[in-house]
Amino acid sequence: MTSMGTQAQKRRRKAVPPAEDPPVLAGCLVWLAMHLFLCASLFAFTQSLVIAAFALPALIVMGGIGARFAYGLVLLAVVRRTWSKRGVRCLMVYSHSPTWETHIRTTWVPRLGAMAVALNWSERSSWRSTLEVRLFRRFCGQQHNFNPAVVVFRGLDEPQVFRFFHAFQELKAGRPEYVQHLESELWKALELD
Repeated sequence: MTSMGTQAQKRRRKAVPPAEDPPVLAGCLVWLAMHLFLCASLFAFTQSLVIAAFALPALIVMGGIGARFAYGLVLLAVVRRTWSKRGVRCLMVYSHSPTWETHIRTTWVPRLGAMAVALNWSERSSWRSTLEVRLFRRFCGQQHNFNPAVVVFRGLDEPQVFRFFHAFQELKAGRPEYVQHLESELWKALELD
């Protein structure tokens, strides 16, 4: 394989991330459950508080994962109850960047219309704890590649998150195929193709 092919593959992986995250820590949850089972078994046999103390970190981690999952489920239930009735099917996150603002205003906004609620990252200093902000923080995060993005709701299932930051960087470098591919996937997910 040539280095040119390798570079293109790396660019594609970065610019076109999957819209669905891999299952949340499935392997880790199995190990945590096994750890808890082992600790519970040993505790039942020895009645040692030291053994119980070894189970505590796993319980805390599993509790945190459970709480995060439950919080996401509550948010999705609220979206389903309030926004879905109005025909809202996605959350669009963008900012006042010259790299993508014109494209979003001329392509996304007319196409998405009333089915999207918009959240402007450039105005985050004035954000309140609204449903849009909570959804953004829970499903997009603020770690990497979160702006621009579109969160497509699918009932109570984990939403699809289309992340466009790196694709727009490639567009700026003269490679529009990444934005076009992601948009095509987005339109399919929203049944707009």
